[in-house]
Amino acid sequence: MTTLVDSGQKAGRSGRLLWIALALSLTLNICFLAGLAWMHLHAPPPPIVRMQHFGDSLNLNSDQRQAYEQFLRTLRLRGRFVRESNQPLIENLWNEIAKPTPDTSTIAKLSDQINSNRGGLQREVSTALDAFIKTLTPEQRAQLAAKAKAPPNEPARRLFQMVTP
Repeated sequence: MTTLVDSGQKAGRSGRLLWIALALSLTLNICFLAGLAWMHLHAPPPPIVRMQHFGDSLNLNSDQRQAYEQFLRTLRLRGRFVRESNQPLIENLWNEIAKPTPDTSTIAKLSDQINSNRGGLQREVSTALDAFIKTLTPEQRAQLAAKAKAPPNEPARRLFQMVTP
């Protein structure tokens, strides 16, 4: 039989284990919340803000700044238009693919239209980039090229891949 002392020791060990488990749980929760707060405070700025900072780093004069703003406007507005135009096409494409017997000609037409829209975007953005580049001094062009070769983040890398030939 268990004595009163043995049951007290078991209860004491169980109580300590419970407190240790609660302390560990609290510690993990605090670390998790601190990580979320850190991520929120150190989130990268939106792409348009990064692009504006990029323009600031080139020390643009007023004419150059105007050409750069036109480039960003073309990029933003035309990009939004292509995304909005392609969204229903992409949905139709996946709906066609999901059919038991998909029509390959419909898939090809939708894919061609999506690619055509993207190609139009690349041409317009390249034209706007070319107009901006023509306003730069040779030193600014060299600085732009150096930054384009080694962009600091993934969105910037994708942007330069999209607009360069």
